[in-house]
Amino acid sequence: MLSFQSLVLLIALASAAMFAWNNWRAREHAERLARETCKRMGLQFLDDSVGLKTWRIVRDADPRTGLRKWAIRRVFQFEFSRQGSDRWPAELILLSGRLLGVEFNLVSDNPAITPPVVPRQAAPQDTPASRPHDENKVIPFKKPPQP
Repeated sequence: MLSFQSLVLLIALASAAMFAWNNWRAREHAERLARETCKRMGLQFLDDSVGLKTWRIVRDADPRTGLRKWAIRRVFQFEFSRQGSDRWPAELILLSGRLLGVEFNLVSDNPAITPPVVPRQAAPQDTPASRPHDENKVIPFKKPPQP
């Protein structure tokens, strides 16, 4: 028969394992949501990883019944790119597995390193007239306009 101390230890270990497994599932869900959000907005999801920034226990109203219940609010961090050469932070907020929002930080503390928003352009028609530098094999490079 188990002693009281062994039983408490067993319950504590089982609770810790269940909490770790729940966090692992929440991180996978957040990564899937971040990837889908970036794809829908035309952004590049970087590094295929999402990291837990903060978590806390909060009271939340159940959307079906309106009753208040305890829930875990998790904030995950990830990074995205707009043009392929830049890197921007973003946060994804989950409340008991429900997506509350995604915050894209497109403002830098240093305005000199904030790249301008350049809209995506349609690919030009591939005709000899549209390739003036074809014989020299030169690819023209245009710098984005500086503010």
